[in-house]
Amino acid sequence: MRVKKIWLHEFYDWCEVSLNETSAEVMKDLLKFEADMMTIQIIANSLSFRDLSDAKGREVERKKYISRVGYLYPERDELLSKVNDFKAMMIALEATPYEEMLRKVNQDGMGDKNEAENSGVSIDDVMLIESSRRMSLAFEDSFSYGAFYAYLRLKEQEIKNITWLAELMSMSVSKDLPGWNKFVPPFKYHSDEIVKE
Repeated sequence: MRVKKIWLHEFYDWCEVSLNETSAEVMKDLLKFEADMMTIQIIANSLSFRDLSDAKGREVERKKYISRVGYLYPERDELLSKVNDFKAMMIALEATPYEEMLRKVNQDGMGDKNEAENSGVSIDDVMLIESSRRMSLAFEDSFSYGAFYAYLRLKEQEIKNITWLAELMSMSVSKDLPGWNKFVPPFKYHSDEIVKE
């Protein structure tokens, strides 16, 4: 994650100074979104990590990985650094686009069971869906480098889907089990849910 943090910072700075205005705007938006997703992921993972049970150790460790690029920084940085459970994370992300995304997460995926009782959706699932949607929206703007970047990210998701399905088939997993429902469609503009067939 530290390498990705460095990469995001360097790539963001490069986009800011090297690209034309349209490309820079689209790329900076996509990179800020990725940085925010990485921040949420780090916080969620640190909540379940036993070695980070004390608040001070958790804050110190998180700061090594959390990016300073993104929509959550610097306004939400203080709140996010003090998060010690999923409810606190929801409060820290209140009135952001990510609040609605995290409402879809169930208890096992670290969310509120009452909000998403039978959904079986984890935090990773909602992040992949939102990422796919955001990357698809990059094609709606004028032609820019952001479209190329989004295309590559969506192709990565397509490869992950094929690999996931191939692994399920090679293990002869019954089609009644939930693993088959975890397909995230790339190039889907308005997909708010995982495709379930």
